Amino acid sequence: MILEHFSKNKKVLLILSLIVLAVGAFIALNSPVIFQEGNPWPQIKGIAQLTFSDKEIVKLDIGENKYITKSNSSEIIKSLMKERGYDFTEQMESGYLFKSQTGASAVATHRYYSRYYSLWTISENGNNDDNLWTTTTNDDGITYRYPKELSVKYISAAEWPPTVKIESGNFSCIQTPQEKSSMLDISSQRIVDGRIYCISIKNEGAAGSVYSSYTYTTPRRGMLVSISFALRYPNCTNYDEKQGQDCASERESFDLDTTVDRIAQTVSWSSSSSEDTLADQIAKCLTSSYSEDMERCGELSKQITDFDSCVIAGFSILKSDPAQCQTIDGKTFIQETNSTWEQALSAISNCEIEKAFQTHSKIVTLTLKNGNKLIAKEPQIDDIIYIIKAAESKCGKVPIGTE
Repeated sequence: MILEHFSKNKKVLLILSLIVLAVGAFIALNSPVIFQEGNPWPQIKGIAQLTFSDKEIVKLDIGENKYITKSNSSEIIKSLMKERGYDFTEQMESGYLFKSQTGASAVATHRYYSRYYSLWTISENGNNDDNLWTTTTNDDGITYRYPKELSVKYISAAEWPPTVKIESGNFSCIQTPQEKSSMLDISSQRIVDGRIYCISIKNEGAAGSVYSSYTYTTPRRGMLVSISFALRYPNCTNYDEKQGQDCASERESFDLDTTVDRIAQTVSWSSSSSEDTLADQIAKCLTSSYSEDMERCGELSKQITDFDSCVIAGFSILKSDPAQCQTIDGKTFIQETNSTWEQALSAISNCEIEKAFQTHSKIVTLTLKNGNKLIAKEPQIDDIIYIIKAAESKCGKVPIGTE
């Protein structure tokens, strides 16, 4: 009897151990997807509710207006917004725009959480806020929305409305080193709601204020979208104590990144208005049961070979350091470079290089004379050595290290 009881307990422990190992292996293999939003618990709870109930959409318990659905669920979002009194008006890439009979507007922004689920962020704007936004089309045929006024008291617009440009090329961002962050010209890379931006800021002081010129650059539909404008920041110490505190608090809470991201999500242009991103095309064929679609998925996926191609394709960027791009079928690509090979060649030609380092994987790090580091991938191993040596007569000898 005792032996039989011991044998049963042993079987239970073995089963529990196997379950724990299986769960651990699953988390290890899928950690980029699971942790792409930081704390995964709200998403896990939402998935459980979608799986074990008849709910088609679940509000995530993270203090924001965020929801989770199964993939290919835009009709569910449209139905939800219809219940709230909004009619669907148009889709601008990952954003679904809605309007109510009272004049209020809303935007539902979509991104994938693995191939099986979708995350939605719904922003509702009352009449007052909606009246602050307007739609424009510039001379290049680019259409976008922007706020006519900024909802702040002390910060003011110096160059507004923002200008928007569309250019071809790969995304790159040469960041200003942290120890040089007090420079007047600063470049930094940021992730805003799963999208990557390179932000260039030029600061200039005048008459007790700082004028900051911004350029936000982000990849969209295989192109690079740049949004430029300038703001005036007064010196808060010029006010009395109460106003000075209000001024400092406003500057600390001012969420410029979210405002620019919201503008970027409305940008559209004729050459891409009816085209799906590569990420959208892969998402559609992955959820199909037809063999032709699966074959198409395989061919499309071959185009995603590194971080740059993953970003240009339109996949989400994970909150990590270094940045990672996650495809819908679970592949993860780590950002190894911050610039293009053409930018590296230009820096060498202009004698901006202090030293260089090359790895076996053809990743080249160029330390510039201004302290910045330019990281690019050379086409062939040792290309950097030949090019730097060819520039010696013009720029002098540059130390080159190899792995």
